[in-house]
Amino acid sequence: MVSTLSNEQARPRSGVAIREGHDNFFTPLRLIFASLVVLGHAFVIGLRDASMEPRILYHYTFSYLAVNLFFIASGFLVTKSMVYRGDAPSFISARVLRIFPALIVHVIFVMIVIGPLATKASLTEFFTDPDWYLQPLKVLTFFETNMIMPRMFETNHEQLGSAPLWTLRFEVIAYIGTLIVFSLGFLRRKWMVLAQFIIPSLGWIIGSSLGLFDHLPASIGNLFRFGIAYGLGATIYAYRDRLSFSWLALAVLIIASFLLRETPVVEVIMNTILAWLVFRIAYMRVPQLNWTQRIPDLSYGIYIYHWCVLQMIFYWFPDLSVFELFSFGFLPTVGLAALSWYIIEKPALRSKTGFANWIRNIGLKPRRTNRELMLD
Repeated sequence: MVSTLSNEQARPRSGVAIREGHDNFFTPLRLIFASLVVLGHAFVIGLRDASMEPRILYHYTFSYLAVNLFFIASGFLVTKSMVYRGDAPSFISARVLRIFPALIVHVIFVMIVIGPLATKASLTEFFTDPDWYLQPLKVLTFFETNMIMPRMFETNHEQLGSAPLWTLRFEVIAYIGTLIVFSLGFLRRKWMVLAQFIIPSLGWIIGSSLGLFDHLPASIGNLFRFGIAYGLGATIYAYRDRLSFSWLALAVLIIASFLLRETPVVEVIMNTILAWLVFRIAYMRVPQLNWTQRIPDLSYGIYIYHWCVLQMIFYWFPDLSVFELFSFGFLPTVGLAALSWYIIEKPALRSKTGFANWIRNIGLKPRRTNRELMLD
């Protein structure tokens, strides 16, 4: 069974201990991750070239690292949620209501507000084109998430209405994977969770080393990429009572990343470094910053709205510098995210219990109890 030591007993001498409950800084961290994505995409849009986003370390950009950070945190928190709930309907309810209500409103917003303001087509042509009215079907099934509509953002380098939505496909796949391993009983042993990190890591290393991803759809490579990050987060939850996130561990990881920077192994090491940073900060003891734990979680709204806002501003003012674009775009993005949180996301999440009961009524019964699903 998982260690039941108190936080004071379990805390390592050098490092941090992962605490139960909501006493952590994941919400402000997710806001930072989302802000890094906005900054990275300001370079992509403002410089009219996706390759112009700065490399922070080795070949890694702001947005690449930020999205991986999201998946690491998600792997930890979603696995924790699954084990805590011990109930498939409750888990499905929480995940569906976290993703889809805000996404549906976002799609409608881009279709009926952003699109008409950013198209060179007549409104009749715009609203009658299949590329417009099929958007909900395309996006909400994750078949095609770029939201390309008639002559929209025609003078921008990127004609995409909502480019970042493609990662949500893999987030949902990860949720489904967690539900499957739960249903099969593969959350009952720590090594079973560890395998969820080892398998995609080996797949990435082998696939990259042999050049297999060059001949396969990009989705395959991304599945392994996000599988590493998500599986690592899940593994950290499973082994949380044994990890200390010491400075020595970080030093070893940094040296290893430098020595192996030209190999596919660096992807696994970089994710581990990112995880060290996430959990070291998320569970640090800084009472003066505890107020940040209570700020609203606007990260999802910032993530889904920032692209269309930056595109719209650049469409109107194409001479803006990257940092002007970021500065002018960030505030309205946060405003839309706040509206999304208070009007859509937060009210939807209050319906989790009712929606879970509805799922049970259509035949999806809980497969394990909370106690049975505790990791051994």
